[in-house]
Amino acid sequence: MRNNFYMAETTGRNSNSQETYAILAPTMIPLLDFGSDGINYNPKFVTSEIFSSDDAAFEWARNIAISNDFKLVKSSWKRGELYLRCNRGERNRGKGRNLETAERPNTKTQACGCKFLIKVAPCKDGEGWNIVLGPEQHGIHNHELITYREGNRQMSGLSLGAKQLVRDMSSAQARPNVILAAVQEQFPEENTNRRHIYNFRDRMRRNDAEGRDSISQFLHLAKESDYLHYIREEAHVVTHAFMAHPTSVKLLRTYPWVIGMDSTYKTNIYKMPFLEICGVTPCNKNFLIAYAFKKDETAESYGWVLDKLRLLLGNEVHPTAIVTDRE
Repeated sequence: MRNNFYMAETTGRNSNSQETYAILAPTMIPLLDFGSDGINYNPKFVTSEIFSSDDAAFEWARNIAISNDFKLVKSSWKRGELYLRCNRGERNRGKGRNLETAERPNTKTQACGCKFLIKVAPCKDGEGWNIVLGPEQHGIHNHELITYREGNRQMSGLSLGAKQLVRDMSSAQARPNVILAAVQEQFPEENTNRRHIYNFRDRMRRNDAEGRDSISQFLHLAKESDYLHYIREEAHVVTHAFMAHPTSVKLLRTYPWVIGMDSTYKTNIYKMPFLEICGVTPCNKNFLIAYAFKKDETAESYGWVLDKLRLLLGNEVHPTAIVTDRE
């Protein structure tokens, strides 16, 4: 293991020169303490393994860091060598400006000046990469380590097996809290939380859309599931949409006597009234006939919806009663 690269990096001079030895000696800079345990973590990264690439070395070092409750990130490339620092460290900032008068944006950061640093360097023979450690002060964190792994991106998430489980349960219409409980039971070491489930389900929907926007995907799914659908546009903007499942149409034509309609008021992302049309069977069971989005609740919009409902019923069928809430 080599441990003198920090000296050379301090001044950029040749560390073999006796003339600059005193300048190159490491200087202990006092740091603010944010709950440091005072442990030198460099021995955790001692290895004789030669890695095939810098990325392979980084993955190895990152896994070692995660097992010790902190995170490593790529800091910089210098002269063909990769520097890895603690995620709570920070680059040199503020050079060349007056820090007393400089305006800082109102931002939040986890950085606290942690000096933990290791290096991934090519082997001398040019074949492979190895881990290079620095002096002790670059192996100690000035902050407390991670206590709760949930929510830390490198320490929690969904593995391929967990993603497949989420995909299968989502296809079975399982609720997110049920999916989360199943993932936590089968993959307890992954520290999964509810946000992981939501994010992955959202990515699944985006991938399934294959680049289509929301309206195009809406119509694509309607056609794919054989929905009866009617769309009204004004100036190339969808203002009305009417959807009915084929099974619902069969139930409507079998039990057309009582129809109920109720409209919610702007409770969707598009701020459009959403109208539900329901029927009733002789066993007093409700069933959904159709639903519609409308740009407003005017008589014209309701007339358009009723015209489409009439197309489902046919001219020979007449409901006995239509129940509304003063729609």
